[in-house]
Amino acid sequence: MTMTFQRLSLVLLVLCLAAAGGATAQNENWQAYPAEEWPLPGGHFGQTRHSTLTQITTENVDRLRGAWVADLDRGEASRSALVMRNGLVFLQTGSSIRALDATTGEERWRHEAPIGRMNKGVALGAGLVFAGLNDSRLIALDQETGELAWEHLVGVDGQWGQWISSPSTYADGLVITGMANGDSYLRGRIAAVDARTGERRWTFEVVPEPGELGADSWPVDSDVWRFGGGGVWMTPTVDADLGMFYVGSGNAVPMWGGELRPGDNLFTSSVIALDLQTGEYRWHQQLVHHDMWEHDMATPLIVYDAMVEGETTRALAAMRTDGYLFMFDAKTGEPIFPIEERPVPQNSFLNTSPTQPFPVGADKVGQECVDPDMIPDGFRAGCYYDPIPPELPNMFIPYMTMRFAPMSYSPVTGYFYGMACVYPRWIKRPENGWFFTNTTVRAPGLTQHGLHVALDSRTNTLAWEHRVPYSDCNSSGAMTTASGLMFHTEPDGNLGAYDQRTGDLLWQFQTGQTGIFGSNGHGGGPVTTYQIDGVQYVALTMNRSVWAFRLDGTIGPRPAQEPPFTVFPHQGPVDATNSIELKRLTTQSNQNTGRNDEWHDPYGLTPMRASVARGATVTWTNPTDLTHTISARDGSWTTGPIAAGASGSVVIETAGEHEYVCTEHPWTIGQLVVE
Repeated sequence: MTMTFQRLSLVLLVLCLAAAGGATAQNENWQAYPAEEWPLPGGHFGQTRHSTLTQITTENVDRLRGAWVADLDRGEASRSALVMRNGLVFLQTGSSIRALDATTGEERWRHEAPIGRMNKGVALGAGLVFAGLNDSRLIALDQETGELAWEHLVGVDGQWGQWISSPSTYADGLVITGMANGDSYLRGRIAAVDARTGERRWTFEVVPEPGELGADSWPVDSDVWRFGGGGVWMTPTVDADLGMFYVGSGNAVPMWGGELRPGDNLFTSSVIALDLQTGEYRWHQQLVHHDMWEHDMATPLIVYDAMVEGETTRALAAMRTDGYLFMFDAKTGEPIFPIEERPVPQNSFLNTSPTQPFPVGADKVGQECVDPDMIPDGFRAGCYYDPIPPELPNMFIPYMTMRFAPMSYSPVTGYFYGMACVYPRWIKRPENGWFFTNTTVRAPGLTQHGLHVALDSRTNTLAWEHRVPYSDCNSSGAMTTASGLMFHTEPDGNLGAYDQRTGDLLWQFQTGQTGIFGSNGHGGGPVTTYQIDGVQYVALTMNRSVWAFRLDGTIGPRPAQEPPFTVFPHQGPVDATNSIELKRLTTQSNQNTGRNDEWHDPYGLTPMRASVARGATVTWTNPTDLTHTISARDGSWTTGPIAAGASGSVVIETAGEHEYVCTEHPWTIGQLVVE
């Protein structure tokens, strides 16, 4: 009798534990829109960045004030996507992972780790915090204590230049992460590990090896595929119901060297769908063939429900860098809106693809071609997909219109919300196609601005578009709520609440910090929302501070810092010298290719900025085969023509900053600081 009772008790205990485990697993199936919590960087598996919370509305948002602010110590900064669960908010800084009380901002724990500049956030699941490090390790920490549970090297042991660039995601007992790698002349990689142990489950290389699917899109007589790029810059998007996940891949490598890699170069610049449990290929759509423009698919993908021929279909939305939105059946990869291949400009040396894909009838966000009024005199205004061969040293192209800043999808309106850059970039293509260091340049005098946009998912056309002062493709992106609000932080430190239907600004709050400056402009962290004890909070990282807001909070705005520039100034070091060489040497060494390359730019300057005393003689020497005439931008002085091997001098009597250009090659631009 006693034995029977013990056995019955054991059976009941096992059933209870199984039920508890099942409840936990069910609670961590974050396919639905988030509400009280925000456990993943995009809110949930589909990364819509849309919350069902409604306490903060279009009518009362003007009552929003700071609930708490946590200023980061040690001079650290963050643009981390905040995630929240069980009353804690989690973030990355430059050298730590931290947990804060979600209602007070008080630090609960921190874990020191080499995170570096890619401090974009963490993911939660199975009671753990998952974070990628700048040495390609993935670590798991206990959510309550911050203690290390496990660590796993996602990359290849001892290989240089590997790093995890974005937050991972958790789904169905797995942690899935992507590695950028392409800038280091490696192949992009996606890997999955067991969430509880860190044991590797599978790996997918974006660029295939010979004999694998897609390998015939690379040259057969070269091993350039080994360095082929296709970095994964985004957090994977999951559809647990379909048992699939999705990523976008980066550009092919060598980045500008199309002559070195004829073919479409799969699976770079593509949307890739893989099996969640096995990592096996399910489908792909390449959105840029033979990419030579750095058109990374780096904006997080979105899974949403679309109406197709009167039926609800699970769909996947992908924003291409040039501002075209593509929508696919998430299960099959078939386009929801037709895609056509359109002819594009050709260059036989660069092996350009004859066509590129475009969604039929879709509106485009941003410019198709550079506005000549936005760039300095003497430059050529190019268009998307214009080839850039070495003989065009002064080409500006539209660049990164929609890239990195996460979009939001609101089922309230059926709109996708995004932030764009109108931000031309000067591409200086060396003769050596392997070279890319210092080849994308912001010329002094270049202007820029941003766009806030809403695209109707039912028509793929613009619902509204508003111009804003700052380039926003590196910004916090958008977050929407069921009450009709869209939240977004501007690079100048202002958090704004907007009407989803019109894009009108309803409320604004100055955090006192500008966004962190990066290669694509200033940016703050994506906005998060959650609810505790019946109170809705809106939270974000902004440089050296973490803010949370609530209705009738008690903390007011802080004084604004100097805003980011909208016209590019002269940048870089100022050397104290009155001798300037009309050439610039740049070197590039890479352990993965074994190459040590040099680029002698005949239109460069060494130094580009120089400080001299008033009345000093300034001399330019010309080691190139070209003739250069150096003249003040305002026409106040000139060296006259400087032949190959010769030099020319002027005496500057007026103090101040003097911009000068080469008359024959006006894209040679320098600055003298006369004191």
